[in-house]
Amino acid sequence: MFVGDGIVFRPIEEADLELVRALRNDPSVWEQLTSIGHITPDAQAEWFSRLGGDPSRDYLAVFTEVRDEHYPIYTEGEFVGIIRMDRFDRVNRSVRIGADVTPAFRGKGYGTRIYKALLKYVFDDLGMHRAWLLVLDTNDIAKKLYFNVGFKLEGKHREAVFRNGCFHDYLLMGMLESEYRERRASRNP
Repeated sequence: MFVGDGIVFRPIEEADLELVRALRNDPSVWEQLTSIGHITPDAQAEWFSRLGGDPSRDYLAVFTEVRDEHYPIYTEGEFVGIIRMDRFDRVNRSVRIGADVTPAFRGKGYGTRIYKALLKYVFDDLGMHRAWLLVLDTNDIAKKLYFNVGFKLEGKHREAVFRNGCFHDYLLMGMLESEYRERRASRNP
C-alpha cells in the first residue's frame, strides 16, 4: 500500500468492483483502450477471480488520502481511479503500467500524482529496470502527462487501433530506472 501526496493506493478488493466497472465502462476511458466492449457485473466478477492467481498483472484502487488530525493514521476517501500493471517480466525487470482517473478527478493533478507514486513504487519497491506504456496518438492530455513525468517516446504500433472510422497509431513510451533516478536527483538537490 502506498500513502502520500494526497492519494492512497492498494490492491483492488471485491467491494471496489462496481466502482472499477463503472470507470471502465465510461466512454472516455474505453475509447482510449484496445478493448471497447462494456463490462457486465458477471464479467467483472470473473475477471476479479482470475486476477488473484495471475502473477503477471496487478491492479490497484486509488483513493484520496484522508488523515485523522488526532492520530497518525489515514483513511481512504473518494475513489479516484485505478492503476494497471501487467506484462511483468521479472527476468528483464520490465512492466507495462497504466492508470485511469474518474471524470470527477480529471484536470486536478491526480494523474500526475498517480504516475509519480506509481513510478516510485515500480522502481523503488518492485525493483524494475523499465516501465512502459501505450497511448493513442490522439490522446494529447495523456501524452503531455507522460512526457511531463519523464517518459520518452520509443516507437509506435502503426495504425493499430480502429476508432471513429479510422486507424490510429498506438505510441510506445518508456522510462528506465536510471532516467527515473536522474530525474528525482535533479529535483531533490
